[in-house]
Amino acid sequence: MSNSNPRDMQIAPIATDTKLIKARSWTRLRFEIEYALAKGSTSNCYLIEADKTAIIDPPPETFTHIYMEALQSVLDLQELNYVVVGHFNPNRVATLKAILERAPQITFVASVPGAANLRKAFGPHLNVIEMRGKETLDLGKGHVLKGIPIPSPRWPSGLATYDEQTQVLYSNKLFGTHVCGEEVFDEDWDILKEDQRYYFDCLMAPHAPHVKAALEKLSEVPVRMYGTVHGPLVRYGLIELKKAYQQWSVSQTEREVTVALLYASAYGNTSTLAQAFGLGLTKGGVAVESINCEFADPDDIRAAIEKSDGFIIGSPTIGGNAPTPIHTALGIVLSNGDTGKLAGVFGSYGWSGEAFDLIEGKLKDAGFKFGFDTFKARFKPSDKTLKECEETATDFAQTLRKARKLRIAQPTATPMEQAVGRIVGSVCVLTAKQGEVSTGMLGSWVSQATFDPPGISLAIAKDRAVETLLYPGSKFVLNIIGEGNQQDYVKHFRKSFAPGEDRFSNFTTTEADNGGIILADGIAYLECSASKRMECGDHWVIYATVDNGKLMQADTVTAIHRRKAGNHY
Repeated sequence: MSNSNPRDMQIAPIATDTKLIKARSWTRLRFEIEYALAKGSTSNCYLIEADKTAIIDPPPETFTHIYMEALQSVLDLQELNYVVVGHFNPNRVATLKAILERAPQITFVASVPGAANLRKAFGPHLNVIEMRGKETLDLGKGHVLKGIPIPSPRWPSGLATYDEQTQVLYSNKLFGTHVCGEEVFDEDWDILKEDQRYYFDCLMAPHAPHVKAALEKLSEVPVRMYGTVHGPLVRYGLIELKKAYQQWSVSQTEREVTVALLYASAYGNTSTLAQAFGLGLTKGGVAVESINCEFADPDDIRAAIEKSDGFIIGSPTIGGNAPTPIHTALGIVLSNGDTGKLAGVFGSYGWSGEAFDLIEGKLKDAGFKFGFDTFKARFKPSDKTLKECEETATDFAQTLRKARKLRIAQPTATPMEQAVGRIVGSVCVLTAKQGEVSTGMLGSWVSQATFDPPGISLAIAKDRAVETLLYPGSKFVLNIIGEGNQQDYVKHFRKSFAPGEDRFSNFTTTEADNGGIILADGIAYLECSASKRMECGDHWVIYATVDNGKLMQADTVTAIHRRKAGNHY
């Protein structure tokens, strides 16, 4: 369901003395990888009215005006005692300022880093209670709030809040989804699984060790509901989602190859690029140790570098130079002296970009080899730029994994794997387009799945560039290749493509009604809509319905791909 107003508010009771004040954005607020599914999002604030009154997690400045109207419709601000800030972000300062102007008597509640940021924004004499993990806040009527610090590289001031009376855990960034709707709770929790997994992969996977540590802390309290900062509140699928987070976090940390992702950000652009790099590395099958150098201890940076197989450094250019935290990180990398680690450099700039030349030059002088050409993005990254980031990082991960395989003798295919390899499939080229981003791949793991409606199933490896364009609701074209010219396609699509490179420049193409790409010399094509998606080991299995199609060469036989073993393509 959508709404004619791109932003609005929703107020609903959720527990004893507790209301949800939900700021809704029916379209994505701005492009970031985490919003790529384009289902909108919410910024959830909570109001607890007991003997004393508290609000938790006021929304960012894009909602300040309508949020203040909604808050004042349910609360006399002169009666407000506490404002709990679950994570500090400059985009929330405007809302916090508006609250403080109307309710100067309030006391802020935050983690130690959050309190420092609040004092920097509002002055050293601001009333702030610092939550280190043992402190509680008694609102009366049994509502005793416990602050639980859950820092991570992206949110070093992260704080979860637990209410002993209602057993609601206000989980801040954990357990959320970027979905906007009328639903307050996750009644259809099974339908939300894909969105929850995508949210985890984008926001949590790059710092899985910190997620594991947070889950251990939060396991100490009995929880009936997660009061998330984004998306529906988690009540019905709570146990399943908690187990999933544990499994996904362990899966990330147990990967054989590790990449240290080091970055600092001046205006948020480099941080957005780092997010895209983190997603690409995760897709590529490596563990990611994401470190925001602005808040990291040098010993943590050193430990991450020492255990990594490769590292990537992201930096803005400020005043013709890299910021001090990046100089510190670079010094640690150079002092480590292991030039066998593959390196990469990226970042954003406004005019000149001297920081990249400085970092790249020092690494080259030290003897490091690079996994990709330095990735430079000017000002705010576009959809296409972020997709190129993702593909660059995936290629970097694949290079490291291939190097590991070469060092370790690979077993020959077992009789069972040889038998699986005898399953054959038609040779197809899948093409997908979303906005200015288009990509494609050669595949043979395709089969008709249903008669009514006409439907197909296809399997896509997790590290494929096209994978992120195949979520339910996405449109794509399946081009079926005929016998005789399949080798041209096999040869073409088996080569390595540069991130963002046009996969179809060597072929004659036309545009399908759904915006996808039709190969003119294919024998048939199908215009499809992705309907369902299931995670299966190292692949995603997609079920799609066929909306349109055409047979272009009635007398040509479909090309078949035959393999010798079922443990590789």
